Amino acid sequence: MDLKEMTWTKTSYNEFLSELRQNADSAYQKFNESLLASSLPTLGLRLPFLRKTAKEIAKGDAGAFLSVCGTTFHEERLLYGMVCAALPYDQFLPHSDRMAEELTENWAICDTFASSLKKVLAKGTAKADYFQQIRRYLSSANPWAVRVGLIVMLSQYLEEAFLPEVLRRTAAVRSEHYYVRMGQAWLLATAWAKFPDEVRAFLPTADLEPWTFRKFVQKARESYRVTPEDKAYLKSLLPSAK
Repeated sequence: MDLKEMTWTKTSYNEFLSELRQNADSAYQKFNESLLASSLPTLGLRLPFLRKTAKEIAKGDAGAFLSVCGTTFHEERLLYGMVCAALPYDQFLPHSDRMAEELTENWAICDTFASSLKKVLAKGTAKADYFQQIRRYLSSANPWAVRVGLIVMLSQYLEEAFLPEVLRRTAAVRSEHYYVRMGQAWLLATAWAKFPDEVRAFLPTADLEPWTFRKFVQKARESYRVTPEDKAYLKSLLPSAK
């Protein structure tokens, strides 16, 4: 099946889905389902295969594919996110909103989508514009949209120019949702690994929730990119966590 030349219709999409099933790995399917904590059924397709498939689709009529792409299976949503990230920025935005608010249902969909955005944000003012766009996700009532906003910042915006606002936004999030809190902790730990002095200076004003702070310290101390001295310093902060 030549995905670059495909005329996407409901019929051709169903044929494509049938072909995808031929690449399923039942052992991987069971393993993956045990990790996802998701209500979505999975096909058992590995991420490198899905990335390659999305790349081929994006060389053809990506917009038409997205118009017929299903959302029943976990892998369909992964493909939707990776293919929409290949669109021009102005065409990408509505699909990004849909990914954040409707299609992200587990951590793997969120994180795969966020890590796929480098190319679509590379031209012109797209990166700065999208940084404002994701403020909506961070204030959403949907915790998965909030997680998308956090992990997009982790994946695409841990740079000196964006860092102060990334830290401020991250600390401002308040949620009881496990994967939101984990996203905050992961982002802050990664920020420390890249900008330890800046994050050290920010922490006294961060007012992080105790669970999130402890998890941030744990993840930073687990990182090989954090110095032994910084790990000792972070550990010393734990008794003062509220």
